[in-house]
Formats: sequence, structure tokens, C-alpha cells
Amino acid sequence: MTSNLEGKVYTVTGGASGMGKATAKLLAQRGAAAVCIGDFNDKNFDTVKEEIAAVAPKTEIVTTKLDVSNSGDVKSWIQSVIEKFGRLDGSANVAGVPQASNARQRPTILEENDEGWKRTMSVNIDGVMYCTREEVRAMVSLPKEPTGRAIVNVASLASMMHTPDTYAYGASKRACASFSSSVAKDVLGFGIRVNTVSPGATLTPMMSQFFPDGTSEEAIKALGMYMVEPIDIARAIVYLLSEESDKITGVNLAVGSGTSLA
Repeated sequence: MTSNLEGKVYTVTGGASGMGKATAKLLAQRGAAAVCIGDFNDKNFDTVKEEIAAVAPKTEIVTTKLDVSNSGDVKSWIQSVIEKFGRLDGSANVAGVPQASNARQRPTILEENDEGWKRTMSVNIDGVMYCTREEVRAMVSLPKEPTGRAIVNVASLASMMHTPDTYAYGASKRACASFSSSVAKDVLGFGIRVNTVSPGATLTPMMSQFFPDGTSEEAIKALGMYMVEPIDIARAIVYLLSEESDKITGVNLAVGSGTSLA
């Protein structure tokens, strides 16, 4: 299936697995000319390339080992995309680190350590800021596109909820959503849309450290919600990157079990 993504170039952080990989694959299936994947986990790069080539052989896949918490690495990465392709039509900033929920003894704030807090913030909000900043820098330097350009930052349903055991994670994801809506207003006049997607519990490799069996039944028992698949999140991201959502900016779209309605 192709759509209005034909001929366009996209970047995806965290694209070596889970939601990021599903997003990169769907962008390719929808006709993207190139998808540039940045991920700290470079062990899966060959597998990702093979999987995407099997369903979208015309799409060029470029992989780069990337630490999104390093602003210099991010700047170099985005510059390399512009140097190679001369354009950047959209970006999905999916990379993130998790934090276990309902896994510590209360008062859980006493178990929130400095190292874990700083690591979570450095990836989940610093990384989003570094990526968004360089993506905007690149986009405004290019001639305006009639259909505009788009950035999607991935937060979490934790950005909409209060939980007693995900301080760093929840704070970082709320910050991500707030940051994204602020940038959306800032760059509206430059033809750039910025939105947030907030997944619920999703069946990704990252989630396996909390639910070893990787089943929705586990999540329902522990969290009172079912799990969604990475492709469910990818569809939302790709929609917000496409022309089909050209009048949507500054939103935080929840994708999951309806927990945000509570």
C-alpha cells in the first residue's frame, strides 16, 4: 500500500525494535523514499533492514547508532540525513527508556535514585528536545513544502495519569507532551506540525522486563489494562506524519486501553 509518503524522507529514533521498528516499516510500506533509523541498539540493524526490504524493496533504509541523550550525536545525525538526501519531511522520535510500575515498596519515592532519575530524563525528555530541535533546524533551512512537514514525539499514557511508582517516567512523559505542544505553537508559521502519541502498555521487547510472558493477560492482571501491538502505535504515528492529518497539530493522541478516560 502506498500513500502520500512517496518520495519523502523520514527519521525514526528507536527504530531498531518495538514501536520504532513498526513505524519505520510502515513508513516504507506507505511509499517513503528513505527511512533513516537512529538507535543505540545497533545489533538489530541488519534484521530491520531485511524485514523492511522484504515488504518495501524500493525504500532506502539508513541505520545509525545513536544516543539521543547526546546532543552532539543528534546534531551530527540529522546533518548527515540532510547531506545525503537534501530533505527531511518528517520525524518520529520514539526512543525511550521504561520504568517499572507497581514493583516497589511504598513509599516508593524513597526508592527513586539519582542515577535512574537522571537516565530516564536524559533519554525521555532531553533526547526528545535534542531531536526536535535539530529536526526543526533542518526543516526551516529547507524550502517550504506545500504540504508541510511533521514531527511526532512519543510520550505515554503516563503523561495523562497519576501513578505512585513511575516518578521519573511519568514526569518525563508529561514533559514530553507539554514540550511538544509548545513547539507546535512555535513552529506553526513555518509549515511544521508537531504532535504527541501516548501509547498504553505495548507488547515490545522493552516491556518484557516487566511482563516476562509478554501477554495481554499479564498486563490486565497487573495494570488493569490490555496491551496493544507496536503496529497500533505505528499507525497513529504515520497518520500524524502524513498529509491526511495536515490540519492537526499540538495534540496528544492516546492509543491504548482507554485508561486515559478514567
